[in-house]
Amino acid sequence: MIHADLGPELEAIVLDLIESGKYSSRTQVLRDSEELRGWREARLKAFEDSFAEGVAEAASGGGESVEEVFLPLIAKYQAMADKKK
Repeated sequence: MIHADLGPELEAIVLDLIESGKYSSRTQVLRDSEELRGWREARLKAFEDSFAEGVAEAASGGGESVEEVFLPLIAKYQAMADKKK
């Protein structure tokens, strides 16, 4: 069995979670945190993969230019700002 010193701040968080009834034990808090870590890492990997795909598409000449994307938005929000004046 592993025992770890969490330090006063993390220990207080864990105890608060148990005392509030959200968790029944330190083990349950640790298991849930590990599941959340796995979920977060999977989401980050999905984002990184999507980003790499977009970079590769842009490098091969695909996608839209900055001008095609932002100029219509700039015009839209400028018109909205001008209406408020």
